[in-house]
Amino acid sequence: MPHRSHHQHQHDSGAIEGRHSDRYDTIARLFAKPFYRRMARDIAALAPRDAAVLDVGTGPGILLRMLGKARPDLRLTGIDIAADMIEHAKHNLAGLPTPPDLRVADVAALPFEDGRFDLVVATFSAHHWEDPDAGAAEIARVLRSGGRLRIYDFRDAPFDAVVGRPGLANIQQAPFRSVWTMFMKAVRFDATAT
Repeated sequence: MPHRSHHQHQHDSGAIEGRHSDRYDTIARLFAKPFYRRMARDIAALAPRDAAVLDVGTGPGILLRMLGKARPDLRLTGIDIAADMIEHAKHNLAGLPTPPDLRVADVAALPFEDGRFDLVVATFSAHHWEDPDAGAAEIARVLRSGGRLRIYDFRDAPFDAVVGRPGLANIQQAPFRSVWTMFMKAVRFDATAT
């Protein structure tokens, strides 16, 4: 998917719908598996036993599928602002022993109670967030104390919305390299809920 700056997303919802969602689903399933596999290994190693994990901007659910297979103990939830993407995710996640909870939702208004998740991840979706400050506040709200946030995204994603956010501390950022990010600067961003 071509990278657009955060400012370009201020004027639309950032949702990938219709035939664009079909194309994204096909690319994710057929060509991006090594990319998702790398993130899934990283996340699986980070997640505590029996953790509740939220994937923000789950798209077609490829990451959740890999996590579900690698770590069947995890309680997985995925949200996406696009109903079409949630439909693709439901199809792609069929057959997992414990299907993830999938919902159409915006990161700026998460439909979950406070402290619900042990780990929240966002993989190349933060640069689409229409209201990064509200999204960061909602993530901090739904993370339990000591829970972790991990964001993989382009270097110019709105990480500043998380830095200094009440309820999030121990901010760390490191380069993230993969085949998909070879020509674009990407980072892995971590925070812990207080």
